[in-house]
Amino acid sequence: MPQKAGVSRDKLGLLVAKELADNALDHCGHCEVGYVEPNGFYVKDQGRGINPELLAELFSINRPFLSSKILRMPTRGVLGNGLRVVSGAVIASGGSLHVTTRGQRYQIHFQADGTSTAKRVGDSPHTGTKIEIQFGHSLKPDLHWAELAIQYNQGEEYKGRTSGYWYTSEAFYELCQGYTGSVRELVAEFDGCTGTKAGKVASDYKNKWVQSLLFDETELLLGAIRNHSKQVNGSRYSSMNGITGYEYYKSSGEFTVKSGRGIYNAEIPFTVEAWVDFNKSSGLDILVNKSPTTGWNQLSVDKKSVTIFASGFYEKIAIKPCHIILNITTPYMPIVSDGKEPDLNWMKNEIKEAIQKATKRAKKHISKTDKKKSQKDIILTHLQAAIDKASGNGKYPFSLRQLYYAIRPYIISELGRQLEYGNFCGIITNYENECGEIPNLYRDNRGVLYHPHTGKDIPIGTLTVQDYSRPNWTFNKILYCEKEGLFPLLKQAKFPERYDCALVTSKGYASRAVKDLLDMLGETEEELQFFCIHDADAAGTKIYETLVEETKARPGRKVRVINLGLDPEEAVHMGLEVEKLERKRDEKPVASYVAGEWKDWLQTNRVELNAMDSELFVSWLERKMSEYDKGKVIPDSSTLTRSLEQSIQQRVEQEIMNEILREAHWEERVRQRMLHLSPGLNERCGQLDEKVSILLSNQREQCWRDIIDDMSHQIEL
Repeated sequence: MPQKAGVSRDKLGLLVAKELADNALDHCGHCEVGYVEPNGFYVKDQGRGINPELLAELFSINRPFLSSKILRMPTRGVLGNGLRVVSGAVIASGGSLHVTTRGQRYQIHFQADGTSTAKRVGDSPHTGTKIEIQFGHSLKPDLHWAELAIQYNQGEEYKGRTSGYWYTSEAFYELCQGYTGSVRELVAEFDGCTGTKAGKVASDYKNKWVQSLLFDETELLLGAIRNHSKQVNGSRYSSMNGITGYEYYKSSGEFTVKSGRGIYNAEIPFTVEAWVDFNKSSGLDILVNKSPTTGWNQLSVDKKSVTIFASGFYEKIAIKPCHIILNITTPYMPIVSDGKEPDLNWMKNEIKEAIQKATKRAKKHISKTDKKKSQKDIILTHLQAAIDKASGNGKYPFSLRQLYYAIRPYIISELGRQLEYGNFCGIITNYENECGEIPNLYRDNRGVLYHPHTGKDIPIGTLTVQDYSRPNWTFNKILYCEKEGLFPLLKQAKFPERYDCALVTSKGYASRAVKDLLDMLGETEEELQFFCIHDADAAGTKIYETLVEETKARPGRKVRVINLGLDPEEAVHMGLEVEKLERKRDEKPVASYVAGEWKDWLQTNRVELNAMDSELFVSWLERKMSEYDKGKVIPDSSTLTRSLEQSIQQRVEQEIMNEILREAHWEERVRQRMLHLSPGLNERCGQLDEKVSILLSNQREQCWRDIIDDMSHQIEL
């Protein structure tokens, strides 16, 4: 999947949501995205919908490329792999895919031969298209790229046609192989070749289908198309227009892609738009045709310059730290690998020029006396109004992300820029630490609890913790680890089972839900020990400290949490690999329990738990755990006795029940009773779907199964 999608496994969730958002934006210009518990998301638009008869083909991983995707245009999808990636990610993770369109809801069923079927599963009042995906546990949904695509969906779309000058001989032949129409229909797709001119260009190919043409024939056809048209200038491309708060510059250029087999090279005109804002946190967003790129982009800053590392482009530019947005508009984008990462080196001079010119304009508007408005002040000022909106004036519980979307318009209105979700979460967390928890606010799942002996992985979120109940006499220890990636190793080593130890993670700092869980477990009657392991770095020490610290919103843990390390002194003594870090001007925060000399050491050094190989890690953890181990879970004598008696009784009950049923010939008696009821049952089943529909229209909170059960109980047996 990563090879086909062109991104690493950890970015598949990002890519799938972006592909669907791009499609929605292409078709109707706007869309909405959101998370769906327990592990999914949706993309919804208000367009005309999808023909239900096409659903199975659209979401089949073995369907051929559409010619519309091979047709070179300066629009979204220039790097796309389309719905194959979407379907492939769902299949690979063991997830599910539903499509709601034109008032009906369908589930896509993926077949072993690569085809798909679409089964209608209900109706929906939604008139546009809504695609809902639930991933399996191996993938996590992430809407960041999709949200960027929506955020930067500005300006007009390109209204023109493709150009014959944008294809090499080989690329045009590939287009012909994927095109299902006639030669005249294909010619009419090209700029300058519509109407009667299309017939003239295609006159030598009457009654021929494009797919039947040989390479030499397609090359002659490409030459004829070029002879009847002119190159499309990049000035005809659409622009994203101004982005509030940023200064803007647009440059243009052209690059040549040489043909390796034929005579025609491709001449690709492109434009580069750059926006620069010195009043925003430093960062870099790169778009191709208004859609976020999937490559690795990084902006390294110092006092007098920024260095851009991005998809084949490396440049140090003498400007102060700022936020940069780049949008490249092109009908064809070279890639740096077999994936979809764009190769920006082809347009490096124009990118540099656009950034420098936009920077020059931005500098003119910097005023030393201007005081920056605080995002925190704006959020706290409008927090109650946002809570009222997100909760329906207190009627419903609401998620942190819903609150984010409710507060975001205030930031855009007053600061003219977007609110970053991570900053928002930090502000709300600090607010709750100081002022108490916001009623009815819940966090999405961001953690996992593994039960020994049952093999269950339980997602941890604010709502799931509320419904959680500790299984009796199953574990007497619980280990918090910042790295979920170590869990498979511990499971393989049977560590949780051998130590009767549950495993918990929230991938870094303990989430609110994890702390709720620890508090809940701490109040249970059975004895329980809490442990924590973490990296030997500044952040790791704070992970433990924040796990146990007290705030206004939450008292400290009601039980002792034992810190097993990894401590820096211990890591050095073990001879583990030490990573050197660049010392920053501001000291990294380190937990108060760390000794002074090691606190300074952590400013420039770190050691990960992953620095230990698997065997060493397991033995290290067992050695640390053995210092506190109070033995296996063994209930008291009365519980053991009662459990044995219950087990025997259940076996006896089942055996006696089977004997009674056999002696009573129950299967034959059931068959005879059903035959007796059959005439009346057939009469009641007439127009059953209509009766159920009428009853459900008046009892919408019920399921059809409830109606059927009610009908069943009205029949005299």
